[in-house]
Amino acid sequence: MTKAATAGLAGVLLLAGVLAGCSDDDGDGGGDFADQSYADIKADAIDAMSTLEALHVQASVESEGQTSGLDLSMSSEGSCTGNVQFGAATAEILRSGDGAWYKPNAELLSQAFPDQVDEVVAHVGDSWVLDTDDEVTGSNCDLETFLDQLSDDEEETNTEVVGVEELDGADVVRLDYTNAEGDGSAYILVEGEHYIVKIENQGETPGTATFSDFDEEVVTEPPAEDEVVDLAPFQS
Repeated sequence: MTKAATAGLAGVLLLAGVLAGCSDDDGDGGGDFADQSYADIKADAIDAMSTLEALHVQASVESEGQTSGLDLSMSSEGSCTGNVQFGAATAEILRSGDGAWYKPNAELLSQAFPDQVDEVVAHVGDSWVLDTDDEVTGSNCDLETFLDQLSDDEEETNTEVVGVEELDGADVVRLDYTNAEGDGSAYILVEGEHYIVKIENQGETPGTATFSDFDEEVVTEPPAEDEVVDLAPFQS
């Protein structure tokens, strides 16, 4: 189950990394944000993202003819809720201080238990599966790892501050660049905290990621005991 469940996040982390790499320039902190250099704007944005304690991310990546994606709210305290997709396989994700669970569809179960598909699908039904070792939710709900990916060092060329645009009613400054993944664009809030709100990649793994609900509380409640099953009897 681990390999399938981590594939979606791996693709999204790859997308998130397209703006990776902090500038050696500290930035001047004054004047209009959008009038700064590419390096200063990027550094400010990565600094802002690195302080987050909670985040909602919605992302989709195309790779080898398959769509992987996620729609998750996660916090540094470990709370997480949403869903992940790996082609036709999907799962709802739920994590709180009381434990972790996921609700897989039949396709995901068939990939994980190809020799026991009928029995496992019947056993799970519409129930939540106990994620005993945090194998599924842990890899998909790690806010620290996700944010660290944004600050990984990566060489860029063709960098450009395109200018200020409007995105979902807010002014954002658009940065264009080329790196190992191809051409990309990042959209960063002009006012307030300079969070990255959108990343687009037009490279070998095209996709889009949007970020919102910055530092908003992620509220999760564990499912009732009679709504949870354990797959341990089917695992060798």
